Amino acid sequence: MPAWMFKKYPDVARVDYQGRRHVFGQRYNFCPNSKNYQRLAGNLVEELAKHYQNNPNIVVWHVNNEYGGNCYCENCQHEFRKWLKDKYQTLDALNKAWNMNVWSHTIYDWDEIVVPNELGDAWGPEGSETIVAGLSIDYLRFQSESLQNLFKMEKQIIKKHDSETPVTTNFHSLPNKMVDYQKWAKDQDIISYDSYPTYDAPTYKPAFLYDLMRSLKHQPFMLMESAPSQVNWQPYSPLKRPGQMAATELQAVVAHGVDTVQFFQLKQAVGGSEKFHSAVIAHSQRTDTRVFKELVDLGHKLKRAGSTILGSTINELRPKN
Repeated sequence: MPAWMFKKYPDVARVDYQGRRHVFGQRYNFCPNSKNYQRLAGNLVEELAKHYQNNPNIVVWHVNNEYGGNCYCENCQHEFRKWLKDKYQTLDALNKAWNMNVWSHTIYDWDEIVVPNELGDAWGPEGSETIVAGLSIDYLRFQSESLQNLFKMEKQIIKKHDSETPVTTNFHSLPNKMVDYQKWAKDQDIISYDSYPTYDAPTYKPAFLYDLMRSLKHQPFMLMESAPSQVNWQPYSPLKRPGQMAATELQAVVAHGVDTVQFFQLKQAVGGSEKFHSAVIAHSQRTDTRVFKELVDLGHKLKRAGSTILGSTINELRPKN
């Protein structure tokens, strides 16, 4: 979000687990239940969708990027109480589900419910152990739905101007208990996923995650992000060895149902937090690097295999007679 937005509409910024309202900066820094944020985001999408609705080069609309994180502000607390009323209907039902008789935690009025906070019933770091497990898991579900509602709002605006082109957002960081991907899947026209296995990850780990992504809609999916070579944020981020990039991409495509692969980033940033993350075109601006040549070769391989595997599905296993 731009700095002017924080300055003019402070409520768009998230409040963290410690009760502190954030200032301008970071990536995941918007409150999903801020009316100002919802309005401004909707206005932006409206203008983008109107401008590009007839552009033949738009093959997929990609909404936001790697949704995640939680907000604990008053807006979220107000909406969370409404969410709980809708789910439990009565305080008796809520108190029973959360076992609130323990430690005299019984709730007698909806406005007595507070969001998780480091100074309240939370026990340990954000999203870990808590004294009231029901409160914690319900709040994660509520936040996931709040973010999902933002996605649905933006998708609805896009579909008003372009009803044909698929709309998606990229899933990531599995397993991810902050976002309920099984619930989100029904709102995706196509599943997309960001894959960054560590250098020493056994092949079964990305294989399992690819199968999980495919299972969400029981159809091929997109590899929205992967790295041409090294990343910049893992504890140890080595260059990929010759042939390693192709092997990991082909594992996803040939063995696990990916229909298309994309890479982050196209051109390597000259500054900022990801300037050391690999790219299709490195800082040298050259096209004769090993990474670039391997990417070109991968493109040729995928083009040759495309007619054979594109849109492939899994045959149902039938019991033998």
